[in-house]
Amino acid sequence: MTPKRGDDVAPPPVGGEWRLKFGTNEAAKGWAELCAEAPGNARRCFEALRADPVSYADRDR
Repeated sequence: MTPKRGDDVAPPPVGGEWRLKFGTNEAAKGWAELCAEAPGNARRCFEALRADPVSYADRDR
């Protein structure tokens, strides 16, 4: 998807962080809805995925 005016800007990865991309349009829509409902948890999820996307730590969350 090409960014357009009014779209959110994802911070660039730094150091060993991973770049995150949506696999489907439904995932993008769901992420936007999650961010609206639980921004703090969504941010922690974003940071955890960016640091280690295949981690099994804290699987209960």
